Amino acid sequence: MSRNRIVLLVIALVVVVILLYFLSRSNQPSSEPPQPVETTAATTVPSPSTPAAEDSSPLSTPAQQQASPLSPLTTPGQFESPLGVASPWGTGVPWPEGRLVFHSDQAGTFQIFAVVDGQGPVLLTGDLDKSVEPAFSPDGQQIAFTYYATEPNGPDNTQIYLMNADGSNKRPLMENQPNLNWRPAWSPDGQQLLFISNRDGNFEIYKVNVDGTGLVNLTNSPSNDHDPDWSPDGSKIVFVSDRDYGVRAIYTMNPDGSDVQEIVGPECLCSYPRWSPDGSQILYASKHDTTWDLFVMNPDGSGIRQITSGSGDNFIGAWVGNDRIIFAAEEASSVGTDLYLVHLNGDDLLQLTNIPYTEESFPHWVP
Repeated sequence: MSRNRIVLLVIALVVVVILLYFLSRSNQPSSEPPQPVETTAATTVPSPSTPAAEDSSPLSTPAQQQASPLSPLTTPGQFESPLGVASPWGTGVPWPEGRLVFHSDQAGTFQIFAVVDGQGPVLLTGDLDKSVEPAFSPDGQQIAFTYYATEPNGPDNTQIYLMNADGSNKRPLMENQPNLNWRPAWSPDGQQLLFISNRDGNFEIYKVNVDGTGLVNLTNSPSNDHDPDWSPDGSKIVFVSDRDYGVRAIYTMNPDGSDVQEIVGPECLCSYPRWSPDGSQILYASKHDTTWDLFVMNPDGSGIRQITSGSGDNFIGAWVGNDRIIFAAEEASSVGTDLYLVHLNGDDLLQLTNIPYTEESFPHWVP
């Protein structure tokens, strides 16, 4: 055997030995357990339009809510929007008569827009960074809203603000508004406001005069209380709470916080109840299966009827008179949230906005 062949054979044997060594090492269990990944908890301001998340709803079918047969309202996505392309809102949109406010992020950040007597939306809060959840005073002269007051790199903070109906004279409702303050709702006489705040740890419902004085915690509960709305005659406040079941049910109470009564139990998994202008009905959103829809009921919780149905979420509704509803809808296949108008019986559905990748929500209407 030549010297060269012997050298090659020796090199091949060395390579085989090295490979066998590393293969035996890789099959042995590691001597060090994997190290845990450190995570940092972050407090964030929740999205303004999405109802509070719940694990699951015990409501499996609308019939369990004593609902009448499903309304003739079909999937909003099947309706063609009347919008044109000349502006972000289009032309010829059949906005309802009267005065309407809502929030939208079509300009890149959440702002409040107003529609007066069917004219195109007008921006009211362009001088503020982020403004949501507008609510007209009963006389339509003022608007209460939620303002994101968070400073860069600072703690999350939202505050209740007021402004004139034309967007002028913006000012905080109170100077001291710690933590998160949301969902302003006016008293029928326009002299007081309800709102929710977690300034004491959990979300409670507070009442305050429009000049910022006389702050009162109405609920004083270790649970979370949300979405208050005053009855038109001023005698009752409707709200949602997880106080008894750990999931949201609908309750009423007196304006001083007394006489709390459950009117719809935990099967509704409810959000955002709103009295009709004549006080005869309450509109609310309910999550059944995996989507949200709108329902109406009598003030005592009887006579529940389903108004919307579709493949996505229909929520955050507001009354337009006593027989129509304007609401936000997010189809399962859509890329945003739009506003729709529908008759109380489910007929005459109109799509009011259609701007991809934006959110139009929290409508509020006055005559």
